[in-house]
Amino acid sequence: MISSGRLNLLLLFLGSLTKGWCFSPDTTRSDVLSEIDGGKGNANRGSGLSRRAILTSVAVTTLNPFPALAKCTDIESCREIGDERIAQQLREMPVVSLESGVRYKVLKKGLEGPKVHEGSSVDIIYTVSRSGGLYMYSQGYGNEKIDIGNGNVVKDLDLDYLRVDNVGTHTDIPIGVEQALVGMKRGERRRVEVPSSLGLETSNWQPAPRSRPGKQAVVAYQRILDGFGSQPGFPAPLVWEVEVLRVRS
Repeated sequence: MISSGRLNLLLLFLGSLTKGWCFSPDTTRSDVLSEIDGGKGNANRGSGLSRRAILTSVAVTTLNPFPALAKCTDIESCREIGDERIAQQLREMPVVSLESGVRYKVLKKGLEGPKVHEGSSVDIIYTVSRSGGLYMYSQGYGNEKIDIGNGNVVKDLDLDYLRVDNVGTHTDIPIGVEQALVGMKRGERRRVEVPSSLGLETSNWQPAPRSRPGKQAVVAYQRILDGFGSQPGFPAPLVWEVEVLRVRS
């Protein structure tokens, strides 16, 4: 329900936009409604607008205070709107390319505090996917399940994470992911495209999935890299989404 005071303010605002009404500071709700109905009250001049029309406008403004984006009506306008949205996203969250070939985009900015640097110890959650978007495995994102004891199996959201000790040693995560971690803050999330040359092979296939589907996904990815049958090997990149929970040192 809209309070009486808020209704008065909304009516005054809409009236000022549509008819140029000018009310005194002590205008009451009765005065406003009188003005809506074309009466005199404290208003300088009547509007002739119906109460139903104004109240309908108030309801729409309250539920949808921002103007709707224009919808495309043909292929060309749809393409223009799509291109503009992509351009806006790139302006707000540009893709950063490192010399090594790793590329990343910041999906969520971090909080104030220390940044990850080489030698840092950090706690992260992550997901791993193929470049086409096919999910492989994750840790701490709620996509996997863990046993919390007594046979209770629950989703790992907010219950699991990966501790990365001494960033830069390439033992806990691939080199490409480590490179993208540098500079991140607590709470920051990045989507990282990792070339196969800087991927899981550089960390002895760590972190490894725990679930059977995750292990099968890794085997299938290895076959793509190595080739099978008449199919030659292909250096397929992987996409990691990483969020820093804590920067410990």
